[in-house]
Amino acid sequence: MKFLCLGYLNMQQFDAEPEAVKQEIMTKCFAQCKPFRAAGKVVEEEGLQHTSLAKTIRPRRGVPSVTDGPFIETKEQLGSFFIVEADTIDEAVEIASLHPAALFGEEYGFGIEVRPIQ
Repeated sequence: MKFLCLGYLNMQQFDAEPEAVKQEIMTKCFAQCKPFRAAGKVVEEEGLQHTSLAKTIRPRRGVPSVTDGPFIETKEQLGSFFIVEADTIDEAVEIASLHPAALFGEEYGFGIEVRPIQ
């Protein structure tokens, strides 16, 4: 079974950090991705570009309406996604727990949502 894992962060808080701090965090993230991928269950993994580059499409009177920015108004923004292959959601959570967003970055709202794919 496949599971979609969504990595979140507080983009505003992260953006407020000096470039050197952001680079240090990203270096730590990339290093942690090596043992995460070594689990052998990660089907796909990608970070997302900044939310300022996002577009949202919603229906408005039967016509697609396009606006700038992420889908929902919230402090936490989608920053990455990955798909894991696992037998159960508990196994998927175990694998996702190796991802950098599950291990550090609490001060930036790092976190992961794990959802079964239909």
